[in-house]
Amino acid sequence: MLTSFGLDITVENKFKDLKHEVQLLLFLQEADCYHCREIKRLFEKLASITHKINLDVYNFAIDKEVAGRYNIKRVPAIAVIGNRDFRIRYYCFPEEVLFYHLLDSIVEVSHGTPSISTKNKKFLEGLDTLVQLELFISPTCAYSWPAEKTALRLAMASDKINLDIIDAMKFQEVAEQYNIHGIPMTIVNGKECIFGALHEEDFIRALIERITDYRIRD
Repeated sequence: MLTSFGLDITVENKFKDLKHEVQLLLFLQEADCYHCREIKRLFEKLASITHKINLDVYNFAIDKEVAGRYNIKRVPAIAVIGNRDFRIRYYCFPEEVLFYHLLDSIVEVSHGTPSISTKNKKFLEGLDTLVQLELFISPTCAYSWPAEKTALRLAMASDKINLDIIDAMKFQEVAEQYNIHGIPMTIVNGKECIFGALHEEDFIRALIERITDYRIRD
């Protein structure tokens, strides 16, 4: 995190690339969340840097209706919303490398339209049902950001993809639930897995193979 939450020149430079406003929904709770108070102060500092970042803070234990509306499962959680809700949720303690990953994702979402090839857009149009992706990452894994970037763009390009990005080191009980032994790992619909940071087209091909009711539209 930013040392004493001072204005880091890297953050200011990244935010110069913001195109449209981004809404951050931060879900915290006082009980069983040692760093939640510190995380709240960090995001308040971020929102003060630019008028293009709008921050709303919710108590996960109290604001259950809002948490349910945005499908928040645990805390701390950050919903990153651009000109529409792309259903991108971060579950992490945003410190060190993951903090800058989150900043890059905020900038990406602010642009609204992801850079996806026409061929891959057609693949995504073949999704007839909702697909839940849970991408497990780690601040010590150099391949986490490439995997995040690919998954992020797919979620932005398709209204059928929900994306949860989870720090496996901080949410070990969730990682153990899926028997995660390698990073990055993407869980598809709670059962199938895709390992590694694949190129966009390879990831889509792997995704299609794991969705039984997929069909390419005419």
